[in-house]
Amino acid sequence: MLTARWIPEKSDAGQQFMSLRYWITGDLGVGFDYRPVIDQLKFNATYRLVSEDPKGWRPAVLLGTSFDDFTSKGVQAESRSYFATVSKAMPRLKFLNITPSPYVGAVWIDRLNETRPLAGINLTHEEASLMVQYSGTDTHLALSRKINEKLSLSAIYWGLKYPGAALRYRF
Repeated sequence: MLTARWIPEKSDAGQQFMSLRYWITGDLGVGFDYRPVIDQLKFNATYRLVSEDPKGWRPAVLLGTSFDDFTSKGVQAESRSYFATVSKAMPRLKFLNITPSPYVGAVWIDRLNETRPLAGINLTHEEASLMVQYSGTDTHLALSRKINEKLSLSAIYWGLKYPGAALRYRF
């Protein structure tokens, strides 16, 4: 899977971002994140420790690592981070034709020696979705449109102050 994000008003480390990930199994994805403005390539990985039960109430549990740009007390830092999340697709809200999928978790930021809460919800409606995310310091919005089975495009409102765009392509 290839993802790319462009947020022109972010710092050099966050303006352009690309990630290439290969799912070795249905539960283990590994790859690389690339930030062209600062010419930085870093390893990423996600492991699904517990699979969601689509017919019951068992949530998915994900563990992972990536290298990202963070802000703490007005200072920007690039750091390796480690996360754990619990997520669950809820029953479809028939009157709106929307499936809500909330998640909660935490991220530990190595360079800042800081743990932050994570939370969000993805509201899916047929070909489109709205993702509301809280990263421990800021709220982010992404409105996505599925173009076909492989390609989706997104409009981003990062930190509720920086507009941007993204795409995702599944191989």
